[in-house]
Amino acid sequence: MVGSEPQTGKYAITARLLSLIHNLPKAQQVILLKQLVGERVTRQLFKLIVEMSEDQQLLLLDQLGNPLETEVPERTLSLEETEPSMRENPRRPCLINADCLIKGNRFRSYILDISIGGVFIETSERVPAGETILLNFTLPGFSHPVAVPGKIVWSGSQGFGVKFEGLPPPEGRAIKDYIDKER
Repeated sequence: MVGSEPQTGKYAITARLLSLIHNLPKAQQVILLKQLVGERVTRQLFKLIVEMSEDQQLLLLDQLGNPLETEVPERTLSLEETEPSMRENPRRPCLINADCLIKGNRFRSYILDISIGGVFIETSERVPAGETILLNFTLPGFSHPVAVPGKIVWSGSQGFGVKFEGLPPPEGRAIKDYIDKER
């Protein structure tokens, strides 16, 4: 048993695993990744590259350098314009129910990470980047539901990223408090 209280259901187990993995040191995360993907490392890398935005692919191509080199120097690659430590808005892994409205279509999904600037929504449905979205969710410890408009800035096979647009101050403070809690 992992914790002192039994957790049931797929999403409770997933949330517990996400939390445990998030708190592992990077070296242990890499070991776990190698154990999970085994000999399929190349296939997993190819799959991740196919799911990247064109901008991310170009950044990776630039960072990998000269294609004639036989070995990539051991260093950390970043698919962001700025280093993660310099990120303007820190993210927090989570598992929060979210009601989504895109072009009049409603669906329910889960927020897997959140920042003051936006969220990552888990879904197997492909949603085109550039679409506007209205999100409704309730943060743990915040009594009122959050309703915030946003724009889908990227989309992949496992979900999509939303950038908040016009985040009201009370919701912004609640999200910031939630992110800062337990850090």
